[in-house]
Amino acid sequence: MRNRSAFTLIELLVVIAVIAILMAILMPALKIAREQARAINCLANQRSLAQAYIMYADENDGAICGGMATHNIANGVPPWVMPPLAFAAGGSIIPMGDGDVTYEQRENGLKAGALYAYVNEPDVYHCPGDMRKNMGTSLGDERQYLIFRSYSLTDYMAGTGADDPKKLFSFKDQANKMLFVEEIYDGAAGNHNHGAWSYVPYDGSLWDPLGNFHSDACTFSFLDGHAERKKWQDKRTVIYFTSRGDAAAQGFGKGSQFSPPNVDLDWLDQRYPGKKHRGI
Repeated sequence: MRNRSAFTLIELLVVIAVIAILMAILMPALKIAREQARAINCLANQRSLAQAYIMYADENDGAICGGMATHNIANGVPPWVMPPLAFAAGGSIIPMGDGDVTYEQRENGLKAGALYAYVNEPDVYHCPGDMRKNMGTSLGDERQYLIFRSYSLTDYMAGTGADDPKKLFSFKDQANKMLFVEEIYDGAAGNHNHGAWSYVPYDGSLWDPLGNFHSDACTFSFLDGHAERKKWQDKRTVIYFTSRGDAAAQGFGKGSQFSPPNVDLDWLDQRYPGKKHRGI
């Protein structure tokens, strides 16, 4: 009698089927674990940026830095971060806020910001769930659309206008007032997250989209230095943050009031740092 030394075809097919079943079971769990790791990393980034913001204020008699991503120091207030830039001979800045840029030029803009002295690791400015740096945006995958920085301040925190808040201690209930947000931007008006995140509280509508990098959730940091992950409850919020074009086609485009009201806006209203939009 011969000893059998190989699997039969049926046995191989059974093994393959078992492996396929196990992969089908494990893949969703692995995806969830990977996403949780990204969210934890993102929350750590948010805390680091918020604490850097607070340290800057502590060392400047309570004064806040500029909240807009600009190449200019407006009214003596330096921006927390600058758009991409290059350097001319002698070290003068060459603004590169639109068009083709390299990663090094994006990094130059981070380093020129007021907060880089407190958080001097470029990766802290990038959410690991934000794939724009490799894949680009809906407008293309050229280098101008490989946006790296994932975080922005609200434009209420601009800190440069005559009526803007200037001191950190002027804010009450800091644990419930947002500071940095995750912002997703397609590069239509520049090669970076442009300016700051715009929102009009108590208006019932959305303006700039927030990042949707964490399974229909977004991270925020707050004026007291802590960070939170917010899971969106209204599917229209997710549609808007994914594609403003799709949202407009369904009747809740940019600046259009939601009907019926959107409960996610209630959460944003309560945590926006001002009772009204800057300039209103």
